[in-house]
Amino acid sequence: MRIGIDAMGGDYAPLEAIKGAVLAKAEFPSVELVMFGVQSDIENIASQENLDLSDLTIVHCSQVIEMSEHPVKALAGKRDSSISVGFEYLADKKIDAFFSAGNTGAMLVGSIQILKPIEGVDRPCLTSAIPRPSGKAGVLLDV
Repeated sequence: MRIGIDAMGGDYAPLEAIKGAVLAKAEFPSVELVMFGVQSDIENIASQENLDLSDLTIVHCSQVIEMSEHPVKALAGKRDSSISVGFEYLADKKIDAFFSAGNTGAMLVGSIQILKPIEGVDRPCLTSAIPRPSGKAGVLLDV
């Protein structure tokens, strides 16, 4: 399985995305992780934090969709953003899943405009990890 990660999305990106990807790779070594983002930023922060990226694939994207940007305009105007390129990889079946902690609107719009909805599905859903009594995270679907 190949999972795509928007390295540039979220409040503390790309550091937290990189740390999460390194931890996930250690926990699930058979899963290939593909990070989308500004390669020099990803590599510089990983170097500063002594994080090993050798087991991760990085796809360089020259643009970032910021949290405050209008989703439709951002996707149309930033075709080389980590979110746009990640969705293109997903649409082309180069990855099996794609996620971001970034601009939620851009993720929703991208899933409709780039992936196209499945027949009978009106709009995408949101997911959120919630703790289970066992201490492990579960997934809550908002449909």
